[in-house]
Amino acid sequence: MKELFFELLQVAVGRQECLSRGPSSEEWLALFELAKQQKVEGVTYHGVECLFEFGLRAPQDVSIDWMSEAEVIKERNAQARNLPRVTQYYPEDLRTLRQSGNDDLSMSASLKLQHVYDLFLQHRLNMRLLMDYYFLLLQGKEKITPKVGWATGLIGIHRFAGGLMWVLQITLGLGQEQMPCKPQEQEGRFLLREVMQENSRWQRFCHMLKYFKIA
Repeated sequence: MKELFFELLQVAVGRQECLSRGPSSEEWLALFELAKQQKVEGVTYHGVECLFEFGLRAPQDVSIDWMSEAEVIKERNAQARNLPRVTQYYPEDLRTLRQSGNDDLSMSASLKLQHVYDLFLQHRLNMRLLMDYYFLLLQGKEKITPKVGWATGLIGIHRFAGGLMWVLQITLGLGQEQMPCKPQEQEGRFLLREVMQENSRWQRFCHMLKYFKIA
């Protein structure tokens, strides 16, 4: 199921044209629920629309609910005085489909690695946040320049960055030529489970201890 969800994300952002297979009715519903959980229901609905030309359609009730969620996001964005500045990096047809959130207020003009890392420490990673960072990386302007502080040493921000590159490669199809550092699979697998809310508190605690001294 996760693989289908990642494929749908890549269709939505233009990294691939179609899914590897047609989802069942139950899988379409599960994809919709995952999109809501990860706060990307608007953007993923764009992917659902792109699949129409390949004859892949969600069941009518799921499609209507998904479209309704996307329209609510569009309406809220239309009523907002200003969209979050990070949306300037999104393709034009996705900007109004990007769901706003509580962390938008802390975003600078460009979403920095440190911001993603801080939200990881707060256990608040999700695909909307990673999609923001993905579109920033496509601009080719990001560098690994973390602030100095005690939190930087908890997991090692450079190791975290490598894991993040692996996650973005798997979920959104980020190319290595667009990565500011090499992907690290071991760290990436932990981060992906974190994004998908699959890590237990004990796994998270042990992971933090394992990398406590890495800078």
